[in-house]
This record gives sequence, structure tokens and C-alpha cells, in this order.
Amino acid sequence: MDSRRKLRAIIIDDEKLSRDVLCNYLEEYCPEVEIAGTEPSIKSAFRLIKRLSPDLIFLDIEMGDGKGFDLLSMFDRIDFKIIFVTAYSEYAVKAFRFSAVDYLLKPVKIDELREAVAKIMDSGRERSEPENLKALVSNLKGGPAKNPTLVIPNIKGFVVLKIPEIILCQADGYCTNFFLTGSRKIISSKNLKHFLDLLSDHNFIRIHHSYIINLDHVTAYNRQGEIELSEGLTAHLSDSYKGEFVNRFARK
Repeated sequence: MDSRRKLRAIIIDDEKLSRDVLCNYLEEYCPEVEIAGTEPSIKSAFRLIKRLSPDLIFLDIEMGDGKGFDLLSMFDRIDFKIIFVTAYSEYAVKAFRFSAVDYLLKPVKIDELREAVAKIMDSGRERSEPENLKALVSNLKGGPAKNPTLVIPNIKGFVVLKIPEIILCQADGYCTNFFLTGSRKIISSKNLKHFLDLLSDHNFIRIHHSYIINLDHVTAYNRQGEIELSEGLTAHLSDSYKGEFVNRFARK
């Protein structure tokens, strides 16, 4: 995608008011976007995308004739960017964050729209990524407490992980180091707090300003404040987090 030209976009939503509002916002606040068309159904959207080859689509998930994912599954190759527009509940929004996909919540806020468009302009990649879309579908089906995968953004793109594989997350400036089963290590371009917000419902806790651990991988703890983990890893327990750590094991 050439960031020097306008993004040709299609809006796909079965609600006319939603389409009209998004069109108005884009025309007024996102001059870098050219609206090539709008469609109210999956079938008509498929035909328009094939005909116009847009750079970007704004896609509602719940459509009158199916789900937005049904539209995506009709393409052998997804060579356009996608921003999902959804009225989904809080748990499903977390699934979007787990899957590292771009989304907007209805009613759409202007600042969030501008931020999402700017991110697309800056991304430089020429096509959407099928693996994070697959992860999103899986996470949405899993429900609020069963997100099976986490998409880790990095400088090359992203990596899809199974959450139980994660042993330890370590802050490294504005980045995060992931230590995984099989003695693997992955570096993410997101900071530690980003992942703490996502993983706190999955038996992960903060034990230090620089560490988040998976309690399922704890093998021992000593009075010197060292926590022993799977794969021979260790992490220091800060005094300010000691009470929560001890209480979590006391409840087991």
C-alpha cells in the first residue's frame, strides 16, 4: 500500500444509519480515505470488492445475511486491510485485542476512527494477515474465559501463541519479552501493561514491575523472594506484590 495516495475504502454494514454516519465522519475527519462505495449485504459486498479492489474495508460483524467472517471466507487471498466495526460486548472486544486486529466500537468515536485509519496508513503491509483473523474467530467462539490464543505483535508482524505456552513476560523498555515452553523466546513491540490487561483473567499475575508470570508454571518459591518456573526460569517477587502471590496459592 502506497501511503502517499488515498486509501480506497468500502463500508459494509446492513444498517443504513451506521453506513451514513461512518461516511460522514470519514469525509470530514479522514481526508486520506476515499469512499469507493457502501454495501448492506455480504453478497453485494463481495461483488463490489472483486470489482473495485479496495485498499480497506470497514466491516460489520453481524450482518443481515450472515457474519462478516463469511464474507472474508469467500476470498482465496485477502489483499485489503480490514477495520471491524462492531457493537459487541466487552468480552468480545477483548477477543479483538487478543487477536491484534483493528476494530471500532459502535457508536464510532471520531478520535478512534482517526487513530485506526492512521494505523492503516502507517502499516506499510500490502495485505491483511489470515492468521490473526483465524485467531479472532477462534477467540470469539471461545467466550470470555476461554480465549485459546494470543497474537503477539512484533517488528516483523505477529506470532500466534497458545496461552498455556506462556511462562513469563518480562518488560524490556517499551517492549515485552515472552518466555515460552520449549525454551523459546519472543519479543513483542507492545509494553507489559498491554499484556497484563489481557492475561489477568488467565491465571497470570504481576509479581514485579518488570514481570508477569503464569501461575500454572510455578514450581517453587523460596523466602529470598525467588519464584522458580518451568524450563528452569526464575523471577524475583517484589515485596509490593508478595501478598497477592501468596494468597493465590493459599486459595488452591
